[in-house]
Amino acid sequence: MKKGLFAGAFLAAVFSATAAWAAPQDFTITNHTGHVIVTLNVSPSDSNRWGPDILGREVLADNEQAEVTFDRNEDQCEWDIRVTYDDGTANDERGINLCETTEVEFTPSN
Repeated sequence: MKKGLFAGAFLAAVFSATAAWAAPQDFTITNHTGHVIVTLNVSPSDSNRWGPDILGREVLADNEQAEVTFDRNEDQCEWDIRVTYDDGTANDERGINLCETTEVEFTPSN
């Protein structure tokens, strides 16, 4: 099942049928961990704080995907992504160049 668009304080849900409207940092997150992702935080790599949970009340079940979209005016490319699982453990990927990557996958080996 594919989830809809998620947005946070610094992210804006921008929906368009054409890629011309997409921000270069927009990406799809895929959960292949065997766990449910209950929080998703995205922050610029040069920040020392995590952004808000952009899943809100939603969760991302195993084998589900979600589209994360940015405001088209965002120019930061290097981002850190943190997820928290239903068992309370967390995992993060750091220094992801979202201007060059459109898919981020979390797997048990992350």
